Amino acid sequence: MKAADLKSETLQAWDAYIRRAQVRMQERSRGQAPFLRVDESPELLERVRIGGIFVEPEGGESPRVVPSGLIHDWVGAVFVPNATLDEVTGVLNEYQRYVDFYRPMVAESGLLEQGPNRNLVRLLMTQKAYSVTAAVETDDEVHVVRLGGDRAYRLSTSIHVQEIADYGKASEHVLPQDHGSGYIWRTCTVIRLEQRDGGTYAEMEMIALSRGIPWALRWLVQPLAERLPRSLLAAMLRDTRDAVSGELTAASLKTEGLAPSADRR
Repeated sequence: MKAADLKSETLQAWDAYIRRAQVRMQERSRGQAPFLRVDESPELLERVRIGGIFVEPEGGESPRVVPSGLIHDWVGAVFVPNATLDEVTGVLNEYQRYVDFYRPMVAESGLLEQGPNRNLVRLLMTQKAYSVTAAVETDDEVHVVRLGGDRAYRLSTSIHVQEIADYGKASEHVLPQDHGSGYIWRTCTVIRLEQRDGGTYAEMEMIALSRGIPWALRWLVQPLAERLPRSLLAAMLRDTRDAVSGELTAASLKTEGLAPSADRR
């Protein structure tokens, strides 16, 4: 697709949508709705508790069409057995290691600023589809809210997004903000965590704004726009569970004196 600029009416629609999503999160945190989406269905809760991964579009529909853009909103959940809330949070706080936890989606990661309840994180995210590699660098503001001893949520909002054209080629270059193919204009992620049932539930809602699909290319791009967010969220949930489980196993081996050693053959 030819390069385009993010339009003001598209950004206004995005801002309004995110405000509504934040209201929903506040309702869940105040007990006006179940804190976890999976608690709305006993069958779904049991499926996740025994190891399944739940992913579906928020409100039953995604993407949503807005002026000159699309809003993708997907929610999913996974259960991390034998893990405490602090252990899951510890992995999520290891921003520098996201390149290990979430590869190949995250190609580079780093912590720019750190505070008690607010962090500024830089991520370079890549995704390949139909022989095209999309690469986007984002600066994300992450707010962490602890709700008692067994619940917490994290709100991550992009404050700077730039597309990288010709990623991985000699001609690779960064495009101006809000200009480019429009794979991702904005992102917002909510992660809800609750410790119970012998582990910790991790529930993620990933929201992204992308460029609208030209009518001539809709037959090609629409299926990708519908499938790709689902597969990305499922992978991120699985990778989070695997990362936490891997850290727990490594800690256990270290405690037992069985950690791998360079001198051990």
